[in-house]
Amino acid sequence: MPAARAKDDTIMGSRTATPSQPRPHPKDIATILALVAVGGALLWLALLVARQPGFPGDVAMTRALQSVRQPLYDWVLTHVSDLGYSPLSPLTFVAVFGLLFAVRLRREAVVAVAAALLAGLSDSLLVHVWNPPGGYSFPSGHVVHYTVLFGFACYALLRLAHDVGTRPSLMGRRARWLYLTVALTLATLVVLVGPSRVYLGAHWPTDALGGYLLGALWLAGAVRVASYQLPVARR
Repeated sequence: MPAARAKDDTIMGSRTATPSQPRPHPKDIATILALVAVGGALLWLALLVARQPGFPGDVAMTRALQSVRQPLYDWVLTHVSDLGYSPLSPLTFVAVFGLLFAVRLRREAVVAVAAALLAGLSDSLLVHVWNPPGGYSFPSGHVVHYTVLFGFACYALLRLAHDVGTRPSLMGRRARWLYLTVALTLATLVVLVGPSRVYLGAHWPTDALGGYLLGALWLAGAVRVASYQLPVARR
C-alpha cells in the first residue's frame, strides 16, 4: 500500500507540474478582431459595389473635395498621386528598398517590396472581377500601393526611431528625428492619396475606402511577417 500510494503521489505530482496552455494575449485577440472587421468591411463594400453602379454619398463627397478652389490644395491633391504612375511607381519600390536597406532594416526592405507587389497583384485581380467595362475601378490601386509600401516603411522607421531614441548620444537624437520626419512624410502620402484620387476624378470615395481596407490587410500581414521570430533551437 505505501508503494502504491507513493506511485499515486508521483503521478499526481507529475500532472501538477505539467505547464498549462498559454492563454492568448488580449492584444493579439484585439488585433485578430480588428482584422476580421476590416476584412468583413472590405467584402461587404465589394459586394455592394458589384451589385449597384453608384454608392450613396459618392457624388456628394466627390463634389465637396472638388469644390475647393485654393492653389496649394489643388497642387497637393494633384501631385500626390504622381508616385503611383510610371515611371515613378517602379522607382518607389527601389527608393523604399534602398532606404530600409541603408538603415540596416534588410529583412524589412524585402518584406516591404514583396508585400506591395503581391498587394498590387491582388488589387488587379479584384478590379478585373468586380468591375465591368466602363464601371467603377474598385478598389483604388494607388491607395493600395501607398498604404502597403509607404505604410510599412513608415512602421519600420517608427520602430527604428524608438530603438534609436534610447541612446543618449547627440547622433542618436538626430537620427531619431530624421527617421520620424521621413515616417511622417510617408504617412502623409498614405493619408492624402485617397482624397487625391477622388479629387482627380480617377476614383469614387468608395474605391479609395476599398483601397485603404485592402491595403490595411496586406500591411498587417507584412508587419506580422517582419516581426516573426524564428524559434531558437534548444541544445
